[in-house]
Amino acid sequence: MQSWRSAMDDAPLHASEAKAPLALILVVDDNPINRKKLRIAVNNLGHDAELAVDGREALEMLTERDFDAVLLDIVMPEMDGFDVLSRMKANPSTRDVPVIVVSALDDETESVVRAIELGAEDFLPKSFDLVILKARLEASLSRKRFRDQEKEYFGRIERLTAAAEKLEHGRFDPDSLALDDLVRHNDPLGRLAAVFRGMANEIYERELKLHRAIATLQGAFLVLAVGLVWGLTPALSRMAAGLGSNPLGLAVWVNGIAALLCLGIACYRRCLPQLSWKELRFFVYWAVIAGILQRMTTFVAAANVEAAMLSLIVTLQGFIVFAVAAVTGMERANAKRLMGLLVGLSGVSLVLFTRFDVAAGAQKAWLIFAMLLPLLFALEALVLAGKRPSHVDIFASVGLMMGLSAAFLAPVAWATDSLLPLGPDIGRLEMLVLLMGLVGASSLLLAFHLVATAGAVFYSQSAYAMTIAGVVWGMLLLGEELSPLAWLAFATIILGMYLVEPKRNDEELLIKRSFAQ
Repeated sequence: MQSWRSAMDDAPLHASEAKAPLALILVVDDNPINRKKLRIAVNNLGHDAELAVDGREALEMLTERDFDAVLLDIVMPEMDGFDVLSRMKANPSTRDVPVIVVSALDDETESVVRAIELGAEDFLPKSFDLVILKARLEASLSRKRFRDQEKEYFGRIERLTAAAEKLEHGRFDPDSLALDDLVRHNDPLGRLAAVFRGMANEIYERELKLHRAIATLQGAFLVLAVGLVWGLTPALSRMAAGLGSNPLGLAVWVNGIAALLCLGIACYRRCLPQLSWKELRFFVYWAVIAGILQRMTTFVAAANVEAAMLSLIVTLQGFIVFAVAAVTGMERANAKRLMGLLVGLSGVSLVLFTRFDVAAGAQKAWLIFAMLLPLLFALEALVLAGKRPSHVDIFASVGLMMGLSAAFLAPVAWATDSLLPLGPDIGRLEMLVLLMGLVGASSLLLAFHLVATAGAVFYSQSAYAMTIAGVVWGMLLLGEELSPLAWLAFATIILGMYLVEPKRNDEELLIKRSFAQ
């Protein structure tokens, strides 16, 4: 690789080839006549001059403006030129400003030596000739311009090195490399920066697309899992109602079983949390929304509304979540995601119309009551997406919520004589209640994880899967088969979930790459 000097020679602009730009010179002298003389001389050479009456004012001006050179008198009151020179060279922001000392001291040689040792570029006597001033000033300015080019060049090298280290550690995001301004230089370093940025952009975009595709696929599997598990709830609820259960007593047992299961797993994993009052309030809100209102609405509606109709109503939560997320800015809402919701709804409707006469649903009052269910599902999704304590274990979270809801419902059930007298013998109702507790815990765990990883809008797609799962479970219980049209509907739903896609993660994507030889 060519040296930095030869590389700099490739640059289109050279100090020796271009006309020297106008320079700003600081003249420091306590004598007004000498200051005026030096300013006139500097102006005659085509440069600008600013004046400082003593060393302190000179140091203040040097911190406020960028000067190209300093003409510094040695003999000044309070702070002489040697002190000014020492402080300038000790300050990183002024150490590279060339200084030409101007003095009429008797021991001129000794003063020159001391000034040079302190970092002065050159020496000028008080009785200077304009030609001498021009020669020494232009030489100092040329050296400064060359040093500035060196600093700028080495600064670019350091930035390229930093970009290479980021690539080595898997940070291929082109914005994190900060190479845009370097690419604009038409020299070897600029071309190298362009290669770095182009390579990083190509790899990052490819990996980002793969990452999003995997996230969408994982989210789709979770959506189907949530729907498959929850889809059992309407059928099991109707079966339990047929065995003489009531919604309130059923909710106490189901929530209590789910709480014992989840808290037992969290205890085994040693993940029981210590909650602040703010976090405890979140679990109370969640328990009221999901464990009480949503659970009671599901059990009551399932006992009075056909499962297929209830499942279709649940799909409305997708539109509710989409609208709220779009208005509040919680998630990115665009035409593609809206189209995905519509496609998914059309797929669900297609399945229902192939198997059921949805027009012959339950009574109008119960249908209106069932409309609360998608609203509660949507509210739960938005609460989980925006307020959940991320540090609390998932099993502990679901267990706490279900335990609180069971604790709130139990006194009401006892006071109204609605507790179900289960056991001690294990009969059909006991098995149904136990299965419903397992189903409730599993669906909540899956839903919690889905909201945390894919977002509330994508989670709302589980409503479609719930509908399909409810229909499929009914078909399996009746020994029927899915028609080709129903399979087409399934494909339509999958397409809708793909269009909605999970929320995008704002965190930088780290790509594992090994550059070791």
